[in-house]
Amino acid sequence: MADGADHDLGRVDSFEAESIGEPGQRRFRLRLAASGETASLWIEKEQVQALANAIEQVLVLHRRDQEGARPPAAALGDFPRHPTHDFRVSRLALAYDDGGEALAIYATDAAADDQERSTLRASFSRELARRFSRQAQETVAAGRPLCPLCKEPLDPADHLCPPSNGHSEDAIAWLGPPEL
Repeated sequence: MADGADHDLGRVDSFEAESIGEPGQRRFRLRLAASGETASLWIEKEQVQALANAIEQVLVLHRRDQEGARPPAAALGDFPRHPTHDFRVSRLALAYDDGGEALAIYATDAAADDQERSTLRASFSRELARRFSRQAQETVAAGRPLCPLCKEPLDPADHLCPPSNGHSEDAIAWLGPPEL
């Protein structure tokens, strides 16, 4: 058990964010692989975005002189149908090890009861963190566009925007002509 984690993947070779399904109905997961072990961590879209932002902040705070621009996101690699660890995350934490120049995530299983919650730990290099951050942000951004007024996702069928107060063209079309 490393640093309070029940399962330690060690230094991972692969760390990716994936969306499954059509925009508006997508599910998100983190995919990790290291030394023959794999983990599929199911999380919410907002958690993917928050993790990518947190990683960016840590990397900026602990910037290295030799680091250039953020590398481009890589395409998703192959991933087993039945990973070694597969669970929905209730808590997600990020840590930075300055000595090892590595980051680590701690993910706690949501399905277990309070006394039997297990935590998985995985560490990754700064380079892998930079790639993950770019790839995760692109994955989240590939969903439905946001309304410029209310910042909620636009539905293809209809969108009633509260800030428009019924005065946007979409809202007027949806409501129809006034009854006299």
